[in-house]
Amino acid sequence: MGSPVFLIWIVLIGAMFYFMMIRPQKRARQNQVDMLQHLQPGAQVRTTAQIMGTVVEVGDDWAIVETTPGTRIKFGKPAIVGIIMPDEEEDAPAPGGIGDAPAAEADAEDGVKADARDVTPSVQDAVPSEVASEEAEPVAKP
Repeated sequence: MGSPVFLIWIVLIGAMFYFMMIRPQKRARQNQVDMLQHLQPGAQVRTTAQIMGTVVEVGDDWAIVETTPGTRIKFGKPAIVGIIMPDEEEDAPAPGGIGDAPAAEADAEDGVKADARDVTPSVQDAVPSEVASEEAEPVAKP
């Protein structure tokens, strides 16, 4: 195998590697940086953990996201992977929980069509407070 052929193969493999790996990663990273620089309060965002919410406050390297009314989480900006556009929000599945079904059925019986986003799920502790307090007491060992 001659040296010019070997050199051509190395150059071709290097060019393929650049155009298929390095360049798209650079472009994606630049788009991410641009999006984070233009992040403003009121924007609907999605994080790396697939937590969706509304940006309440933005700092230099952090953002506070309100996931539900009264629940605010402080994220580092790199954890925010995208801004949810209004048309994407309609396509997303409605948040469902255990407490959503009875409320939605009750509204449907009254002839009023309920929007699943307007229904707040009822939250119940997995361990009732009486059981939790009994388990919290120390047990005497023989």
